[in-house]
Amino acid sequence: MSGGYDYDQDVDPIGITDDDPYVCPEDSNTNTSSNNYACPYTCQGLAECDACGCAVAHDGIGPWGRAMDVIFCLLPIVFLVLATIPPCGLKPMSTTRSLPLSAFLMFLVRLMYLGSDPLLVSGSIVKGMHEALTPLTIMAGAIC
Repeated sequence: MSGGYDYDQDVDPIGITDDDPYVCPEDSNTNTSSNNYACPYTCQGLAECDACGCAVAHDGIGPWGRAMDVIFCLLPIVFLVLATIPPCGLKPMSTTRSLPLSAFLMFLVRLMYLGSDPLLVSGSIVKGMHEALTPLTIMAGAIC
């Protein structure tokens, strides 16, 4: 019993099974930096598991396997190519609209199919925007 709550250790969290690998960077009992795989099964309550530093290791594979991962991750690129260089004489989409739409498709694939952490994906977007704007601002500063 921890913090007045009684957690049932026999019930698995939604989407997590006993076959999922756990990563425990530090064992709070011995203060060692080795993987202690018994920690998630021995801690009582959320406070002890948080103190243990355990987390479920997510491998980033979608529910339909690695082959479908490749197909889904290539869909935004295929869309971008087909939108900017359309076959059969169709009118091409401008890159000012097709590039953000392709990036949004990749965002959806990462969140919905691959099950990535939303904070990590959003942080990657901010980092990517910063990395793209840095050389542009340096060149603009050199010109002015």
